[in-house]
Amino acid sequence: MLELANIHLRLGGKAVLRDAACRFEAGKILALIGPNGAGKTSLLRVAAGLQKPDSGTVHLDGAAFADPQARARKLAYLPQFQNIAWPLLCRDVVALGLLPFGIKDAARVEAALDLCGAAHFADRPIDTLSGGEAARVHMARLMVGDAPLLLLDEPVQSLDAAGAQAVMQILRQAANAGKAVGLVVHELNLAQHYCDAAVLMQDGAIVGHGAPQELFTPATLAPIFDIEFTRAAANGVDYILPQRS
Repeated sequence: MLELANIHLRLGGKAVLRDAACRFEAGKILALIGPNGAGKTSLLRVAAGLQKPDSGTVHLDGAAFADPQARARKLAYLPQFQNIAWPLLCRDVVALGLLPFGIKDAARVEAALDLCGAAHFADRPIDTLSGGEAARVHMARLMVGDAPLLLLDEPVQSLDAAGAQAVMQILRQAANAGKAVGLVVHELNLAQHYCDAAVLMQDGAIVGHGAPQELFTPATLAPIFDIEFTRAAANGVDYILPQRS
């Protein structure tokens, strides 16, 4: 379990996190929800150990973060944007996820590519792929190390509907296998259907926490996103939808 408590952070003279707290627990997916600029990415970076907060605590399994390499073996992080400066083969990009373990394992690389629906890209340079195709490869890089904690910043942003569903299914399977998963996501219905819990963020503060089906109500979401929402059902599935202005 990764636990953040009383996190405060200022960047460029602005308070981007204010007394934020959340927990990423084994076997569960936690979604970070909120409008642009709410502090979701900053909170995820603090959780990953990439941004030191001004105050507050970050504990992994009840202890402060270990050294960077030890942390990298326990925690895999996928940022919102992945920039590859060289035309690496996709299998070599995925193999980068094994660096913290000091191993080379072609079978694990192949298995991760296959898991993420990217096996047919293995021998292509990554700079020849579309954004959605490359996102699958980076997802495989995240998964190849088999870290017990996965943190992802908008992993479905460049994917079509089928690709987004596939990623969420992979994360759901990972959580069911005992991993702790946290992600920033804007698609409320994906969060509602796949995640166990969510935190709502606004202006750097956490303003709501709970099961998505209970937390995502029109009354709760409207003041955060400054639009009205409604609930609808189709084929026995409940959806939360923005209303037309």
